[in-house]
Order: sequence, then structure tokens, then C-alpha cells
Amino acid sequence: MGSYNNWERDMREQERNAELKRQGDLLQQQTNLQHTQLILQERQAEKEEERFYEDRIHQLRVLMAQTDNPEKLAKLQRLLDDAVEEYNEVEARNRKKERWRKIYFLVPSVIMICFGIYAFLAIQHDSSKNNQNGKSPSSVLKSSSSKKDSKIDKTKNNSAPSVTNQKTFTMENYVGQAKSAVVENLKTNYNVSEKLIEIVEEESDEYEPGQVIRQSPAAGSTYDLTSNHKIKLTVAKEVTSVSMPDFGSMQYTYANARSYLIQMGISSSRIERVVDRSVTSTQADLVTSQSPAAGKTIDLKSNEKITLYVTEATTPSSSSSKNSSSSDDEIYSSSSSSSDY
Repeated sequence: MGSYNNWERDMREQERNAELKRQGDLLQQQTNLQHTQLILQERQAEKEEERFYEDRIHQLRVLMAQTDNPEKLAKLQRLLDDAVEEYNEVEARNRKKERWRKIYFLVPSVIMICFGIYAFLAIQHDSSKNNQNGKSPSSVLKSSSSKKDSKIDKTKNNSAPSVTNQKTFTMENYVGQAKSAVVENLKTNYNVSEKLIEIVEEESDEYEPGQVIRQSPAAGSTYDLTSNHKIKLTVAKEVTSVSMPDFGSMQYTYANARSYLIQMGISSSRIERVVDRSVTSTQADLVTSQSPAAGKTIDLKSNEKITLYVTEATTPSSSSSKNSSSSDDEIYSSSSSSSDY
């Protein structure tokens, strides 16, 4: 009888531990979800801050392209250098934050694994201790009712959860991670079939080739393994094409337009200059038109020529000399007429 009481007390203790573990897991999931949402908000703020500096740098470059005043150019260059330096500092700070976020995300997982190992060892220790003290639980189970048998089976199933039996899981944040590591994580830790993982490549100059840019479902959402819905990972690849800027309407000089194209990754040997004599201007080398047209896609690896049509300055001296010569002709003609008369 004493052995039965000990066994029943142990079973109640195991049920209580299982319930506490279930509540702890639920609380941990809620905490992880809140933490993930907070991280997403922080990332959005960081992206907006970087975009602010990118827009400012672009505006300064446009202003530099539109002015020929040396003093103004020098002032704009200083502002541009300051903006680039601040942008680099912000980008470095955001990358450092991202590394710390990954470390912070791994720490709770390690703690939970250690806690699970400790609980498993404690249960094994209690079971071996009960077997040494007296009558084994199997002899008592033979005389117990079928309800107690089902209760024992339910307790065993709850005390030893298996990853393979899980039907759902919470999506991690894979943005910025390598594609191969993400695919391996989904296959190994969550038993996701590789057929359900869709990879879409997209050109990006913000991420290294092979890094995840976006994901669907989003981080923190629940994925159902039985739904057969695909997990979509958008992965960065090397930029091989760019959009042709509009140099004509922005009044770029040929030198500034050429420098801009080279910074975009276009070889200087592809850029050619053609004087457009159909357009008159007091300033030489202003871009009037271009080929390809603005907005067209340019293949960075192609050898196709990019033509910039520029103005040819009309000198005031030549026009004044023409006017003076015409005036002399009129005076001579007038004097000749008077003489004949």
C-alpha cells in the first residue's frame, strides 16, 4: 500500500511539473513574439534612418552636378563628405546592433535546452529511486483501472514532447542570414520539406549575395506543417543591371554625368560624348539628351555604348564680330548710294 501511495504521489508530481512546463513554454512563446515585434520595429527605424542619409547624399550630388561655382561646389563637397561619414557611422552601428540581436536571440534557446536536459535527468533519477525503494509501478498498474492507464499514457506523452510530432512552429527572423543556413535550419529543426521552401533571387546592393532579404511568412507568425504552403525566401544576388538616370532634365555636365555612371558600375570605355549643335547654350558640355533614354535598364556586363549628347558653347565675341561686320556693310552700302546720287 505504501508503495502505491509513493507511486501515486510521484505521478501527481509529474503531472504538476508537466503543467508548469506547459505554462512556461506558453509564456516563453509570448515573450519571444513580443521581442520579435520589438526587433522588427527597431529594424524599420534603422532602415528609415539609413534611407534619410541616402536621400540627402543623392540630393547633394544632384546640387553639385547643377552648379559650376567653385565656392558652392567646395561647400557642397564638405556637406557631402559629412553626410557620407554620418551614413557610414549609422550603418556600422546598425550592423553591430544586428549582431547583438542574434546573440540575444540564441541565449534564451540555450537556456531552454539546458532546462530541458535538467528536467529529463531529474525525472530519470526519480524513476530509478522509486524502483530501488520497493515494488515496481508495473505491478500496481495491473490492478489499476483503465482510466488510470490512459492517464499515465497522457502524462508520458506530455512529459516527453517530440519535435517530429509538432504540427506548427513560430517562424524565426531569417533576414540577413545566409540562404544555406536558413534552409538547413528549417529542414533540421522543424522538419520542413525542401519542396516547400521557395527561393527567389533579387538584385540588391544592400545585402551580400546569398543573404535573405525578405521572408514569407513573416517572423513571429505561425506556420502549419500540414498546410503545404510554401515558405518563400527572397535572396540577394549580385547587381547586374541599373536604371539609366535622367541627365538631360537635371542639367548635368558631361564630366559629372560620366562620373555618376562610373560610380554605378558602368565601364568608362562604354561612355561616349557627342556634341549636339542643334542646341545653343552659353555653357558647354551640358547634357541635352542621352541614349539609352532615362529609365531604361542597363546591363552592367554588356559592352553596349552609352551616348551623352552635349551642348557647344556659343562665344559672345563671334556673335559681336558678325554684328559689327554686318553694320560696316550697311554703312558702306549707304555711302555708295549717296555718292551715286
